[in-house]
Amino acid sequence: MTRTFEEKKRVLELWSEGYNKLQIANMMEIPRTTVRDCITQYSNVAQLEQLALEDKLFSPKTRIYEAFDEELQRTYAYLLGLYLGDGCLSPTRSTYKIRITLDTRYPNIIAACVQAIQTILPYNQVTPFKRKCNCVDVTCYSNEWPELFPQHGEGMKYLRKIQLEQWQQEIVDQYPLEFFKGLYHSDGTRSQNIVKGKDYRRYTFTNMSEDIRQMFIRACELLGLHWTTKTSKRDIM
Repeated sequence: MTRTFEEKKRVLELWSEGYNKLQIANMMEIPRTTVRDCITQYSNVAQLEQLALEDKLFSPKTRIYEAFDEELQRTYAYLLGLYLGDGCLSPTRSTYKIRITLDTRYPNIIAACVQAIQTILPYNQVTPFKRKCNCVDVTCYSNEWPELFPQHGEGMKYLRKIQLEQWQQEIVDQYPLEFFKGLYHSDGTRSQNIVKGKDYRRYTFTNMSEDIRQMFIRACELLGLHWTTKTSKRDIM
């Protein structure tokens, strides 16, 4: 079976991170001989990509999001919301790591986050890491992350401009419910609102970034949801 560019690239990424051939084969569910041949033939990611650029091995690389079908677009809209709410990217020695921090009280949201990442990058390992402060960091390593989330950068999101690329905006506008869920699952809360003895549910979204709050408002409007802000202007209900 011919392996794709991304599969070969992932083998070499794991090899550079210190995993042995058997571990890589088990993680990617491919034969150990395939892993061995890939490492022997290409040595490292840089050489693999150089061959691709020289058209000796592959046609020009398609950007990962250009190949998204409907399911992947829906999943990406949700994952984008999670990332903008409580996610960050950080470079490592040879790749990038995404970390999305979630509350341990909501295991279904943690599971949905893991599943979303696994759907977007099916050959990459996704690891939930329990922290001491009732939080879980869902992490995954890939060179694709900067392309998938071009909003990454140094410093807190609320201290810099956060703007969606055109292709991201098109996905978000097509699947506003999934984007809304991602934002709400990361930075949303639910509380009681008693009016004339009746209990009404109040849903609040809190984020320090004005740009991200405006994205949430846009999603609400696309879904026909009424919204208002608190005095602090950081909370949208």
